[in-house]
Amino acid sequence: MIVQVGTWNRPRDPSPPRRSTELECGFTKEGNAVAVSSDKDQETPRFLVGRSTELAFLARHAEEARRDGARAVLVRGPAGIGRTALLTAFADRLTSTGAAVLRGTGGAKADDGRPVLGQLLGQDPHLLPEPAATLPGTAAAHAAAYAFHRRFHRHLAGLLATGPLTLILDDAQWCDEASLRSVDFVLRRTADLPLLVLFARRTECHGPGNAMLDEFLAQGRCATLDLGPLTPADTARMAVHTLGGPVDETFLRHCVDAGAGNPDRLVRLLAGVRAAGLGPDAAGTRRLRGTYDTVLADSVTAHLADCPGHERAVAQALAVLGRSCADPLAALSGVTGRRLTAALDALRRNGAVEGPPRGTTGGAVEPADRHSAVTMRDAARDAVLAELPPARLESLRARAARVLNDAGRPTSEIADQLVLLEELTEPWMLAALRDAAAEATGRDGSGAAVRYLRRALDAELTGTQRQVVRIELARASAPVAPATALEHLRHALDDATDPRDRAHIAVEYGRTALGTPDAPEAVHVLGGVLETLRTDLGTGPADAELRTSVAAALLITAVNEKAAMAEARERADAWPVPRGDNPAERQLLAVMSALAAFDGRPARQAVALARRALRVEEPAPVGWRVFGASVVLGLADETDEALAGLGRALSSSRDRYEPWMHMTVLAGRSVVRHSAGDVAGAAADARAAVELAETTDGPRSPMPYIALGTALLSQGQLDRAENILARGGRGTDRQIWEWHHYLYAKGRARRERGDLAGALELWQRCGRSLEEAGVTNPVLAPWWLPAASVLAQQGRTADAAALVESARERVRRWGTPRGIGLGLLAAGVVAEGRARLDLLAEAVDALAASPARLEQAKAQYQLGYELLRHEDTRGARRHLRGAIELATRCGYHILGGLARKLLVAAGGRMPQLAASPVDSLTDSERRVAALARRGVSNKEIADALFVTPRTVEMHLTNVYRKLDVRGRADLPLSLGTPGPLRPYGADGHHPERAEPPAGAHAPSH
Repeated sequence: MIVQVGTWNRPRDPSPPRRSTELECGFTKEGNAVAVSSDKDQETPRFLVGRSTELAFLARHAEEARRDGARAVLVRGPAGIGRTALLTAFADRLTSTGAAVLRGTGGAKADDGRPVLGQLLGQDPHLLPEPAATLPGTAAAHAAAYAFHRRFHRHLAGLLATGPLTLILDDAQWCDEASLRSVDFVLRRTADLPLLVLFARRTECHGPGNAMLDEFLAQGRCATLDLGPLTPADTARMAVHTLGGPVDETFLRHCVDAGAGNPDRLVRLLAGVRAAGLGPDAAGTRRLRGTYDTVLADSVTAHLADCPGHERAVAQALAVLGRSCADPLAALSGVTGRRLTAALDALRRNGAVEGPPRGTTGGAVEPADRHSAVTMRDAARDAVLAELPPARLESLRARAARVLNDAGRPTSEIADQLVLLEELTEPWMLAALRDAAAEATGRDGSGAAVRYLRRALDAELTGTQRQVVRIELARASAPVAPATALEHLRHALDDATDPRDRAHIAVEYGRTALGTPDAPEAVHVLGGVLETLRTDLGTGPADAELRTSVAAALLITAVNEKAAMAEARERADAWPVPRGDNPAERQLLAVMSALAAFDGRPARQAVALARRALRVEEPAPVGWRVFGASVVLGLADETDEALAGLGRALSSSRDRYEPWMHMTVLAGRSVVRHSAGDVAGAAADARAAVELAETTDGPRSPMPYIALGTALLSQGQLDRAENILARGGRGTDRQIWEWHHYLYAKGRARRERGDLAGALELWQRCGRSLEEAGVTNPVLAPWWLPAASVLAQQGRTADAAALVESARERVRRWGTPRGIGLGLLAAGVVAEGRARLDLLAEAVDALAASPARLEQAKAQYQLGYELLRHEDTRGARRHLRGAIELATRCGYHILGGLARKLLVAAGGRMPQLAASPVDSLTDSERRVAALARRGVSNKEIADALFVTPRTVEMHLTNVYRKLDVRGRADLPLSLGTPGPLRPYGADGHHPERAEPPAGAHAPSH
């Protein structure tokens, strides 16, 4: 029979017993234990899977005890491994053979002084000892204990006289020493009787019974049975039985990983899934992950409650560090060598730690293992930290920061500890936070830098320290939260008293406000600081450069703002043109070139200023200087130089993680590429800029959407273009560059819809807005050309002629081939008779001398159309074929389709176009590629074409992309044969490059 004395005094449960199933209790047909339904408190089900080997081991010892005399076995394993379940299953097997079983559990409380024996003996007053009347350790106490041992022995001997007997002591580590000595007394005197004593001991748990159990083992009077983790196959069987059906492979994999072979943990994980009404599918897997965190936290908390102090110290230190190798962990916890290794292994077995096991050599951690880090899982870490008193946690974090700092660990690890401290008590802590913020780079680094500097700002700082931290915090915040950055800079400005400090902060303020609604305010701030500097600073080189920096920042902030444009122009007119000898002067040159371009002055003046701004490639961030000067070069038909400069700006903004600048430069390059006839490249750049705008926190530049809409219009994707343009037109009416490009592109879309009146209204609105801003450059947004065409179609020839005449004056002043060609094209549109044909022919010739391939295609088409009207079908077909060829090479699908229809009407055949990707190359790309195929080095190509090596690299990159080749060795022969390799002009200068404007300083080189 089975005797469970510890339950005799409980009231009987009136409900009928629950029917056993194979899952809850019993054995499979193969004889493997599947599950048992009782643990030490008889409430929580315990599952047992795959313990047939262990059961056979216990059965063999039971048979030996029945045949040869008393035996003892110690069953060991960590928490939840199934010790109780195994012993209960074995007890069930014994009862089926008629053997008697007495069970007790260590740790139960009783008043008799022997809690475990009180359970085994059923609290029988005749068997329990009398309360000790003498002091422990005295002769009388020994006599009383011996008397009880004999009485206990006689009682068990009486039970053994009727058949085999098994004593089961669960959680023996918690058994009192007196009870274990009584059991030892019985074992010694029943060597020839069928007695089996089974101890169950939870490893990594220290209690009063451990010393006696170790004594049993040392004397060789007790066999051991170590319970290992479940196999994946066992885990699968338990999941199938618990959830009642097939298990998804992904779900099972997570069961294996999360359960780590621990039956108790696995049961609780599966119970969480079942309680939620889920199955072993994707939803169940998500539930499993959430349940695992709870189970892990409970497991770690229970383990730390029972473990020795050094293990608890290691767990707390690792929870504070999160991830650590041996040396910092040992320094923080005060635990080294084997004790550290054992503590980590115990945490690893509980699932709290991830990382390789640690080996030991002679009691010390192996040197190679010092550098292999272990990581505490988040759920376990949170559970450990939650148990720490606030003062203890604060002390550990402060010590952790100091240990990491002394060990020379990365500054981010040190700062991650410092940001959690209530107080920064030592000077080095502030320096560590600032160093960590300075080293944080990239998208994720920006957020970390902000976190570090915010904590630094909360410390006790001097006025100077606070000012410096605010500036650093503004720089870190600017990429994602410019409004926050500006707020910090305002505070820094308010606190600064030295004019030089205020000047530096004001420059930072202007740079941060660029492109935001706060730009007009920044212009006002910079203007006030600049006026102060005129009187408060000296005339030395450093002070002069500082004044120039503030002046350049003011103009850069104002140059794209309609409301501030007039003030910027007035200030710039009063300043002399700098030589460009330092970064501040080159910044000022760049913005002066932009103002010259907006004013529509002769392009040669704007180009000269832009080139002087770009003449030095500085290691510092290039920012607006290179971008602005490159855009000016693009407007002035210097496309190669413009693209090279924009490439520099892209590299700098990417390396320094300046997302707003990066997307703005991408959009600018898209505009330049589109104006040069590379519609596909323009669309690619614009898409990249839009993607960056959509995936980056912080301000969005509207220009990526406008550039993409423009390219999509040329590709014939009208619906997508209108949707994209609608997103780019919001809140841009105060900006010069974005607003007028938007109105021009929106008018194009209206015209494609057939809404000529709507298109005309938008283009005229663009013209009025440019006039209000004082921008007279005719090619910035050439609204006047399509507007004149629509006016002519409406019969308003006088209005069209007046518009063209006004534009032609500005075109002549700007003086680029593109501008002249557009002016001639507009004049031809409104002219009559033979004059129209002559003007259109001149426009085709002028545009052929420019990089404006799209406009050249339009002029060819218009000329072909007019020739067809004059019944010159042969001439019409020639120009229409030219228009189709250009449109096809450029990717200008709308115009290409119109020209094909007109060509067919003129009796022409469809030409075979773009038979090779080579046709998509620009003239500059073709020249560079032909020389590269011949084996000419990049430097030699640059010298021959009078461009920079960076421009050559850019062209080759575009060629490789368009031709889908990997390098110059793969370039095709169809590129043609380049001319003789010599520089342009006898003196090595490009013949089209103009000299600097009168009165300007010539470049020093």
